Formats: sequence, structure tokens, C-alpha cells
Amino acid sequence: MTPELNWLSDPTVFAVNRLDAHSDHVCYRTVQEAAQRHSSLRQPLDGMWRFVWSSCPAQRPADFWREGADLSGFGTIRVPGHMETQGYGQLQYTNTLYPWDGRSALRPPQVDLNDDPVGSYAREFDLDAGLRGQRVCISFQGVEQAMYLWCNGKFVGYAEDSFTPSEFDLTPYIKETGNRICVEVYKRSSAAWIEDQDFFRFSGMFRPVYLYAKPAVHLADIWLKADLSEDNTTGLLTPELKLDGETEGVSVTLRLTDPEGYALYEGPVTGDTIELEGIQPWSHKTPVLYHAELTLKDAQGTVQEVVPYDIGFRRFEMKDGIMCLNGERVVFNGVNRHEWNPEKGRAIDADDMNAAMAVLKANNINAVRTCHYPDQSLWYDLCDKNGIYMIDETNLESHGSWQKLGAIEPSWNVPGGLPEWKDCVVDRARSMLERDKNHAAVLIWSCGNESYAGEDILAMTQFFHAKDPSRLVHYEGVVHNRAFAAITDMESRMYAKPWEIREYLESKPEKPFILCEYMHDMGNSLGGMESYVKLAEEYPQYQGGFIWDYMDQAIWHTDVMGRKVLGYGGDFGERTTDYNFSGNGIVYADGAEKPAMQDVRYWYASPADRAAQDTVNAAAAAQADRTLAEAWQSRRAYPLVVTQGDGNLGVKGKNFEMLFSIAGAGPASLKVNGTEWLWRAPRPAFWRASTDNDRGCGFPLRAAAWMAADVFVTYSGMKVLEAGPDCVKVQFQFGIPTVPGASAELVYTVEAQSALRVDAVYHGVAGAPELPCFGVKFETFGPVTRTVWTGLSGETYPDRYKGGVFGCHEETPHVEPHLVPQDCGMHMQTRQAMLEQRDACGHTTATLTLQQVDAPFAFSALPNTAQEIEAAQHITELPATGRTSVMVLGAVRGVGGIDSWGTDVEEPYHVSGEEDHSVSFRIVL
Repeated sequence: MTPELNWLSDPTVFAVNRLDAHSDHVCYRTVQEAAQRHSSLRQPLDGMWRFVWSSCPAQRPADFWREGADLSGFGTIRVPGHMETQGYGQLQYTNTLYPWDGRSALRPPQVDLNDDPVGSYAREFDLDAGLRGQRVCISFQGVEQAMYLWCNGKFVGYAEDSFTPSEFDLTPYIKETGNRICVEVYKRSSAAWIEDQDFFRFSGMFRPVYLYAKPAVHLADIWLKADLSEDNTTGLLTPELKLDGETEGVSVTLRLTDPEGYALYEGPVTGDTIELEGIQPWSHKTPVLYHAELTLKDAQGTVQEVVPYDIGFRRFEMKDGIMCLNGERVVFNGVNRHEWNPEKGRAIDADDMNAAMAVLKANNINAVRTCHYPDQSLWYDLCDKNGIYMIDETNLESHGSWQKLGAIEPSWNVPGGLPEWKDCVVDRARSMLERDKNHAAVLIWSCGNESYAGEDILAMTQFFHAKDPSRLVHYEGVVHNRAFAAITDMESRMYAKPWEIREYLESKPEKPFILCEYMHDMGNSLGGMESYVKLAEEYPQYQGGFIWDYMDQAIWHTDVMGRKVLGYGGDFGERTTDYNFSGNGIVYADGAEKPAMQDVRYWYASPADRAAQDTVNAAAAAQADRTLAEAWQSRRAYPLVVTQGDGNLGVKGKNFEMLFSIAGAGPASLKVNGTEWLWRAPRPAFWRASTDNDRGCGFPLRAAAWMAADVFVTYSGMKVLEAGPDCVKVQFQFGIPTVPGASAELVYTVEAQSALRVDAVYHGVAGAPELPCFGVKFETFGPVTRTVWTGLSGETYPDRYKGGVFGCHEETPHVEPHLVPQDCGMHMQTRQAMLEQRDACGHTTATLTLQQVDAPFAFSALPNTAQEIEAAQHITELPATGRTSVMVLGAVRGVGGIDSWGTDVEEPYHVSGEEDHSVSFRIVL
């Protein structure tokens, strides 16, 4: 067969000479090999390959695959790996718009061959001893996006589908020594129209590549159907096997052991169902796996292959419109997860997966959706072992073919009902199912993501149902085309508002409800999670959701200033792009947890565990209130010394002195034990840097007057209300030119107990825009190196605080490393906050303590002002001023999280500009 370049633009050609998809089992030559998990029947081809990158097919070395071709001009590239992360081609992030939008006028299934980069790979090798004299195949676990394969100068095959294995038989071409494999990888093909996921657009052999040998007879496919009877103790195991090769007279035996190694069955595989008593059901709480070992012998009784596989017995079904696992309603406390590493993109390894699993387990996450493609097989093993429920999603997304700039316009949607696309998408479903069917963790097959709906996706569902009745089928896209509601077994939506979900659940629906995506965690987000989790406690048919998403997609690079920074869309010079819209993770790109994670952990805990935490927090808060009140009552009073100057009012007390500046509109100096704490006089705080969610819903535009007011206020003068040895009280009044009629005042009361009480009041006015916040802000003269506070742990906001644990906590003032800097570091319900300065040796040199007066306050201490944070596009752009910006607030806007492109924070978490607000606190000197 002669390979054709036009296959790239033909959706009916997606697999030429590709072997049938099969289960992800590993064949070992002996029982000893199986025990050691090292197979002599496999030979890895990972490592350095010879490589040439070409900008388009016309520029590629078209004959490099010929036997004896001169490859001296080739460079090298690492496999697994993307071309783009290794310096070849253009890095590009785009969400829904196709990468070529505005540059190539294309419609499906066209490909612009003038803009289709090609990677030419070559690898030379000898066969390992364990593979010689047998049939030899090659497995590409993941190649993005289309590949042609040659072996020793002979064309072998062609394949698409970036995220499931493509395997080929090399037996007619392979030699014991001196082999050369050549692969052409094309960045774009007709598959690009249905691989339009919201991610960086890469190309290359980004998952492992290996050879494997087939002995004379080979276990080509296994399906260990591990069902559970209604009594939840009787397992029903039905092994279905496919053999190839010399199958006459062969035998297969099965040994099944429990977690303690006790054999439950040891005997032949006949195709009949094996009934097993005393089985422990598999679930998130009890992820019990049983070890199966299949032994294949030839007609002479010689062992040919040994296949180990861990299986879980469970029963997943729809009962009365509710999804049930082992007879009990299941609620998905889930997250969507892209495969990601900030150095290697989607070419992740076992360390990445183990780290992700540890995060899921530590934060009560019980489910994962493989958005929007099948993951590496190791991830499924980890989910099996750790009891993580899976929605396994087909590699299908054609978002840009039916939704343009938010508008639904499916006139040229693919696959739709187009017959030329049907086999392609069903094949993708088949490849996923056949590989992953043995995994207990996979409860639901998904037809893909955001591809509208039509006959072709319906055919995928029909395939899933016919092939595997033991699982349900998911697809969200029918919400845009209800004529194809039969595609999905459940009502699945993205970013539905809590009140919209209630409306559905109150309608006595036939299908249960899940959110396949919710809580869009872009930047500082995840506020209002309570509104969703509470639905599960009210409505049995609400069965949870999957946070979007697990990890920020960003790539380490060196910017034009020579600084190492996590780059997002647009940072690599690419257009079209959606900039930082890929930064939606509950962990940063480097794997560190975002502050919002404590609320994920709290809301994904059981109601009983949440109630217990609430009780402990309430008791600790009450004790803190009593302790602080008693401490204040016991403080001694010392006479104050007042000095009236021409431009300042001076006050001295025990260990402190301050100057109230008439021109400076506040205390220009506050010295405690000789240390100056104020850079300038405090001012009313009206602005916190906008978050991604703020910008997405247009809040900064609506509230822009407050950004100006935060910098520019009119000063109405200073009033000395009292000045004596027991008390000095001074008032400063401010007008707000950008919000006529609104005003604020700061009242400072120096108390003889060596304290400065601060009372800030905002007077609202009809028609005033909503406030981001209100309180007092000041900058310290020198940097605060540590803050210690009594209150809730971590970063908290009005709509995201219940995950905090009440106690004494500390941190170094910092700006959270969101891809785009934004407000962060808020601490709600604070009783006391201590600002600490240290010398170069780490010794504490000065402290300033803020305490509640009548009610807790919110505070933040950051190395930058709200204006500096607002102006920065990367954390490396923030200036180092040597000061700390402190805000003490009585009103704070929530951060929201329903989505990041239009929905405002929930109503209780708005801060009205028409109402009055206040905050009071005491600086203990």
C-alpha cells in the first residue's frame, strides 16, 4: 500500500493497518516476570529519537523513511514529549476558536497544507532477546495528531486519535538487528476539527512507545467482567478472552486471590460465570481489589503468557432515576483533570500522576472526569486502587464548529449527522472502551465534550450500551439539541446556576442531574460552593459535580526580561489565543494547592465531618473572644502626653508616639518602641484588585469609580474631638468625587491603655455602584516578614470561608501566584493579627498587633498595593517596594465561582454602595 497525503483531510481514513483496540493488560513470559512486573515480551523505545521539524508537508524530508536514507542532517528529540515544548514550532493555547482562525479559510474536513507542521522521527534499534523469533508489534500510546509509520523502508500504517493507543504489526518487516522505525507526525488533520479541546495545541509522540512480542499463542484481549449480586457479597466473574495465533489445544487458567492472598478460585477459564462468596464490594470508601492471574499454555502445556490484573467487584445501575453503586445512591465529589506538567505539557509521567492522586485523596475528592480524552492507563490503575470514580471521556470536542463567540450556530457542526464522520467517532469510543473496560473505577462512559449533538454521537451511545450494559453513558451537549436526549443517561450540564438546578429537580425529572463542570476555579475563585453541595442534601436526584478543573495549564518559560515565569496563552507570541483562560485549577501548574482547596476539602467531606468542624470552630472562636476581652480589661492605663504643633498633633504614651498630620490627613507617624510603622497616613479602602471572575462579569467596569476613589479622595479637614491624658480622639473626613454624595470618615482614638482605636465609616448614597470592599488601608514603613493571626486558617472570603480551621495561624506576606495577579490573601473573621518585622538573621525586631473591638474584621497583608496588583499581568511584574500593604475591612465582596464569563457573585456577597458600612479595630501598642 502506498500512503497518501490526502488521508489527512479525509475523515473516513483514520486507521490504516492499525490493529484492533484491546484491553490494557500486560503479558509476561513467566509467573516470575509477572511478580516482578518486568516483561521480557516488551521493549521500550522511549528516549532520544532522530528528528527533523518542518513547517509544512512540502518542506519535510519526504524520503527519509527509505532504507539506507541519510539522516546525518537530523537533530534529536525526546520521546515521550511534544515538539513544541522542545523548541520545535509554535506553542499555542486557544479555547474554542480553531488555531488557524483568521489565517486559513477552512471548513471541515479541510487542512491547510501550507500550515501543517510535520515532525519526522527515526529510531534505530536491535530487538531484545525476549522478542526475537516471535511476532512483533509496536504500540504508540499517544501521538498527536496524525501519524504515518514505516519499518525498514516499508510502509506499515497510518492512524489518528491522539489519546488512545495506535498499534501495528511489524512482523513482516522486522529484523533481529539493524532496524529503523520512521514516523511522520502531522500537527493537523481532519481530526483537528474534533480535537478542539480547551488546551494548548501540541504535536508529537507524547506518550510511551514500545515494542511487544506475541508468542505462538497470545492473549490479545481480556475482559474480566466482575459483577456483584444484589446481596453485595456474591461476586460474579465472567472472563471473556480473545486469543490469536496457534490456538488449537491451548488452555487458560485463572487464579483469583483476595487482598490477603487467599485463593478464591483456581481453575480453567471456560467462558462460564464464576460465582464467588464473601466478596467485599469495591467503592470509594472500600476500594477492595482482587488479584487475577491468567496463565496461557500452548497445546504442549508450555506457559506462553502470564497476565496479572487487579479487579473490583461492584454494581453500578440506575434505580428509580438515581445512580446507585452497590445499591446505594452515589454523589460525585469530583474534579475534571487534564494531564499536565508545567515543563512537559501533557507528556506526564508516574510522578505527576501519583502527586495528583495524593491531592485528590487528601481533599475528599472521590471522582474524576478525564477531560476531554482518555488518560494514560496508569491513572486508571491509581483510581482503581484509591477508589476514585471515573467518567471516562472519549477524545471528541468540536466546540468551534457550532459555538462562535458564545453564540450557538451549528450550521457546519461536526460530527453532527454527517455519515463520513460516524465511523471515526464511534472508533474513538471503541478504542477507549476496549482499553479501559476492566477498570472498576470507570462507572460512566462519556461520548466527549461540547460537540453539539446529532446522529453520529447517538451512534457512540448505542455502541456503549450494546457493548457494555454494566455502565451508564454521559454527554452534556444534548442541552443544546434536545432532539437527541437519548444520547445521555443523565441530565448533565455545565455551570448551571443553583436556582436553575433546583428548577430542574423540582420538575420530577426522569433522569438524575450532575454537573460535568462547575465551580470554574479561574484565579481566585471557588466562592459559593455551598449552594451546590447543599443540593445533594435536599434532592436525591442531584448527584454531584466535577470542579473545573484540577491544574492550571501553564508552561515555565523565560520572559523577555530574562525572568522565569509560568507562561499562559499569548506569552509565546501566538495568536489566536485565549490568554490565561487555561488557569482554572484547584492546584497551580507546579502542583501546589491553591488557597481555595481548604473549601474543597470541607465541602467534599461528609455532613457529619463538616458539622464537627463547625462545632470546634465555634468553640475556639468563642474562647478567643473571651481571652481577648479579658486581656483588654486587664491592661493598665498610663497618662498620655499631648503636644499641639502648627501642622501636627503629637501624642506620646508608654512605649509609643504618634503624629496626627493636618496636611497628611491622618497619623503620619506611628512609632512603637522606636520602630516606625507607617509609610503614609492610612486612607479609606474602597478597592481590592479585581479577580478573574470580577473581570469576567464586568464588575470592574461597573465599579470603576471605586478604583479612582481608592486613590483620589477629597480631604475635608481634621477635627480634634478630645485631647487629654486619658484619651485623644481625632476625626478625618473624606469626600469621594467619583461618587458624589458618598463620604467616609476615619476616627482615631488614642487610649491610655496604650492602644489606638480606629473606627472607619462609609456613608452610602442612592445610585452608588457596588463596592469591592470598605475599610482602612495603610502601608508599613518597612516590610512585614510574618503575619500571625487568630481566626480562620488560610485565605478566606465571605463566600469561601467555611473550610478554614479556627486557631492561630501564620504566613509570610505574599501575592498568590495566579497566572494573572489579582486580589488574594484575605482573612475573614479575624480576632487578632500581628505584623512582625525581622532582621537579616530572622530575629523578630518589632511587632504591631491589631485586635477586634466589638466584632471580627477581615484583613490582608500583601507586599503590593491593590493598584500595583491590578496593573500586573504576571507575578514577575509586581514591583518590590520594601513595604507591606495592609487592609483592615468591615465589608468584602465575595469571589464567586459559578463561572468566569458573565455570572456575578451570589447576592448575599455583594457590597452595596448605597448602604453604610463600618469597621472598628484596635492597634495594641
